Amino acid sequence: MEKPPAAASVVPGPAPAGKAPAPLVDVEAGVERLMGNRQVYLRALARFRHDYRSAGAAIGTALETGNPTLAQRLVHTLKGAAGMIEARSLHAAALALETALRTGGPDSISVADPAQVDALFVRLDAELAHVLRELDGMAGLAEAVVATPRPAPPINLLERLRALLDIGDGEAVDLAEQAQEELIVLLGESDYRSFSAAVGEFDFERALALLDRPERAGTAG
Repeated sequence: MEKPPAAASVVPGPAPAGKAPAPLVDVEAGVERLMGNRQVYLRALARFRHDYRSAGAAIGTALETGNPTLAQRLVHTLKGAAGMIEARSLHAAALALETALRTGGPDSISVADPAQVDALFVRLDAELAHVLRELDGMAGLAEAVVATPRPAPPINLLERLRALLDIGDGEAVDLAEQAQEELIVLLGESDYRSFSAAVGEFDFERALALLDRPERAGTAG
């Protein structure tokens, strides 16, 4: 007797005939992650759709040209962004490829299996294409791009940013954009550029580390 397929741990299996397939992006979980702020989440989706349109090609080029370190960095960034928008199957695919690339990293005694890396990249590229196709069909994302951001709180800027980054709240992206001039003064131009890039890539851990450097550990804006 043939065993039924095991339940998928990340994305539900194929939908019954006559029903639409389960979405790849869990909108309600994403809104919940951002403390119920649907507009901020929609802006995060719109930003993902814009910023990661060519991510698969960039990763593929890095692999083809023998630059696994760059490929790993690009995959890591994509993984964080996928987790932020609750694209779980894409997050899982990115994690698998990142792990395989890390196996062959400079500090490892192992060597990444090229065939495995190729297969995992094909999976990642396909998952990304599916997610982007789903986002392209979502209503409201075009409006989300031009939505008017909420004004930044006038005090305790760094503490508010720390709190938002710590819980993975996408409002940190808008706040960092709104408070650019003040942040340049507080962080310096070099650190601000690094901080802005980290926030834009949804790499909130790296952004938080920049805010929490020893010289700023007790600073409030």
